[in-house]
Amino acid sequence: MNLRPAPPRSGRSRARSAWTGLRRDDRGSNVVELAILAPGFLMIVMLIVQFALWFNARQAALASAQAGAQVAREDAATNGNWPQLAQQASTDYFDSLNTRLLGSLRAEAHGDPANQVYVTVRGPLGYSVFNFFHLKWTVTETAGGPVECFRPAAGGGRCG
Repeated sequence: MNLRPAPPRSGRSRARSAWTGLRRDDRGSNVVELAILAPGFLMIVMLIVQFALWFNARQAALASAQAGAQVAREDAATNGNWPQLAQQASTDYFDSLNTRLLGSLRAEAHGDPANQVYVTVRGPLGYSVFNFFHLKWTVTETAGGPVECFRPAAGGGRCG
């Protein structure tokens, strides 16, 4: 009887045989993993695109409201027709952007023409990545500030 131990195998061959055994057993698992994870990745990409569209539409609406608010602040003290002028300025500015991010823009001027005036712009988001849900996202932005006018001391500090 020979009780001599067998020569040690190199760790390399043992690891290689274990690796090839795993490769044979896991055939096709990448395709299954991709089929499970791909819808989630696509949904994340679509959410990022939808957020970018919404954010860009907000910026366009805010810029339009600021253009109207500038006209309202300048004209509210001296011109009784300031709401229409401010609304028209907002609409004209949005049209000059040449974008379809908002479906139909509605501008509304409001406030006290002696103190503070505001312009609110709202409209539905023109594009949606998730059209199959029939979501109607509305973008609303408001801009305004104090009425600008020259207030001479002789007139008691009143505008006009």
